[in-house]
Amino acid sequence: MIRLERINRSFVVGGETVHALRDIDLEMAAGDYLSIMGPSGSGKSTLLNILGLLDQPNSGRYFLQGTETTALNETEQAVARRDHIGFVFQSFHLIPRLTAAQNIELPLMLAGVEPTERTERVAAVLEQLGLGDRARHRPDQLSGGQRQRVAIARATIMQPALLLADEPTGNLDKHSGDEVVQTLEQLNSRGITLVVVTHDPEIGGRASRRIRMVDGAIDPGHPLTGSG
Repeated sequence: MIRLERINRSFVVGGETVHALRDIDLEMAAGDYLSIMGPSGSGKSTLLNILGLLDQPNSGRYFLQGTETTALNETEQAVARRDHIGFVFQSFHLIPRLTAAQNIELPLMLAGVEPTERTERVAAVLEQLGLGDRARHRPDQLSGGQRQRVAIARATIMQPALLLADEPTGNLDKHSGDEVVQTLEQLNSRGITLVVVTHDPEIGGRASRRIRMVDGAIDPGHPLTGSG
């Protein structure tokens, strides 16, 4: 499903070149569950942004479901993001004035899905994630864990093949964080390919595959790197 070939990404900061990613090779099959770990500045988020088509490599090739995304123009990449990729962030990024249901519905509206189908799909995902009684609550009326589950529902309402989670429990207490991880793992068990960036070794260790980033490269010799 995913293949990265010698991906490199660098930035110029203060007149100096920073090599964020160095010759990254990575393959993932549909339904994989991968955690990306490593210290701050190791390239974890840059790699996630490449996978999510939010950033472009300076060199190398990225294949998503057989399509070489590095050959797509901006419009084609936007369509690929919409149709194939869901994002879950540490800070939720919910729209404060909208209810939980309206936040979840937004991607369907932007995709031109008919109102009746939107209503049915939103109601179904709210029930699946245990949020049926929170549909009309705004984000400030929800707990942190509930807000993150709303964000997960919004990320998956378009039924993406790939779900990317960047520190999804970073703003949550342990109980809420555990619930969010279980929600992500339930989605993975239904066939969604899941990639989680985390500093938490307990969360990272739950993934069936794990890699550790060091100085922009995948560390092949670290105990975390490999399959679970």
